[in-house]
Amino acid sequence: MARGLTDAFAQGYVDMLRAKEEGMDKVAPRETAIIGATSFRTWAEEALKPAITDGP
Repeated sequence: MARGLTDAFAQGYVDMLRAKEEGMDKVAPRETAIIGATSFRTWAEEALKPAITDGP
């Protein structure tokens, strides 16, 4: 707050830290998470580019 943050921003930050402390990041076991070797470039070429260029 001393650095000019709004009350709403400060409250949101506190809420986020509280949720993390209560286990927000532990919702799914790591072994069930989607983990892969896909690079950002590969994802952009295979998923993002078609979504942008193909249109509705």
